[in-house]
Amino acid sequence: MTDIYIISGFLGAGKTTLIQHLLKNVLTPEETVVIENDFGEISMDTALIQSGGFTVKELSSGCICCSLTGDFIQAILEVIGELKPKQIIIEPSGVGKLSDIQAACLSPKISAVASIRRKITVADVLRCSMYLENFGEFYEDQIQHADSILLSRGEKQPERAKQTARQLAEINPHAEIFSGLWEDLNFPKLLGLSVPDTETAGCSCVHSHSGQEDCGHTHHHHDCCEHDSAEGRELHHGGEPCRHDHSAQDAFDTITLELTRTVTEEELETAFKQAEELGFGHILRAKGILNTPQGAAAVQYLPGELSLTPCSLAAGSLCLIGSNFDRQGLSMLLGKGG
Repeated sequence: MTDIYIISGFLGAGKTTLIQHLLKNVLTPEETVVIENDFGEISMDTALIQSGGFTVKELSSGCICCSLTGDFIQAILEVIGELKPKQIIIEPSGVGKLSDIQAACLSPKISAVASIRRKITVADVLRCSMYLENFGEFYEDQIQHADSILLSRGEKQPERAKQTARQLAEINPHAEIFSGLWEDLNFPKLLGLSVPDTETAGCSCVHSHSGQEDCGHTHHHHDCCEHDSAEGRELHHGGEPCRHDHSAQDAFDTITLELTRTVTEEELETAFKQAEELGFGHILRAKGILNTPQGAAAVQYLPGELSLTPCSLAAGSLCLIGSNFDRQGLSMLLGKGG
């Protein structure tokens, strides 16, 4: 039986970074396959994971939801049949619903050969409140259905991290919440693997299931939803049928721009700022590989945060995710559209 780990999290929360930590510290290439399902057309995350020697299977652009469930189930079955991995890591789109991935993994075809070992959601401490307010349907779903919640970007703001932990614990009191430096995390515990009592000294939990702020190491895990296999319906806390009110394709825009010219960090910062000011759309996430005066760089953008990291991947494309996009206007600001 193959173990399935689902690594969820909203746009730019740090899912791929977490997966790289897990692959480096816990899992081995020979026993692990990563399934990527991004929203957009840039395969930068896939290339980064493959560089570590791990097998990555990409799904077609879009989200694992009702429209892609058949493709997703087939992908899981093909991976298990061909590679026979000990574990599969699924990294769904940042705007995907964790409940959709869970429901697909509980389908009879998959449950016969694989089982969900852990559902982990990465939550950005700096943007959590904003996402809850503006994208509650998607963001709350990722929180409500998690077994473990890992806080990101909170190590330098411990008080804010504690506040976020309390906020998320109200949404999902059953989840185990982890905080602190990722380098010091107890990764086996995060994955729900058995951890001897002698190793609990390094636990980084900030919320126990009893609601206390300490970690008593007596956690009991209860899925926050059940699955009615007879009718194929997912049930939430109150026993109501799962409703797919909106798909990510309905709620979010995505475009990929071809940028062959050399750009500077300052030019990108100005363009992202002007896009909002000029009414060309609200950019929630941007990523890609672009040419800079210093060479090719991996571009990562979230509202208020832009980073460029030197890399050896082929440059020339930038994927934008957000809402109310004016493609012509964004192309004018950032470069010739694809």
